[in-house]
Amino acid sequence: MSTLEYTISMLETMPEDKLREVQKYIQYLIFKDMSDIPMESFNEDVIVRQLTESMKKSDMGATTPADIVSQRMKDKYAI
Repeated sequence: MSTLEYTISMLETMPEDKLREVQKYIQYLIFKDMSDIPMESFNEDVIVRQLTESMKKSDMGATTPADIVSQRMKDKYAI
């Protein structure tokens, strides 16, 4: 049995929660160099403006329950 075949056979029998841990670790290995992270960097002014807008929306009741946000994050980013 080759290394690839052995790895695949382990993954096929691994519980879902352990598969997620493996996926998160692989993502860590790929993106551990901050320059590789596919996200935009913001300066302080942009962050303050976005937080201020967010607080205004929250005060108006335009919010999404945390459990829905968490599920969306899990679905989108496999976390």
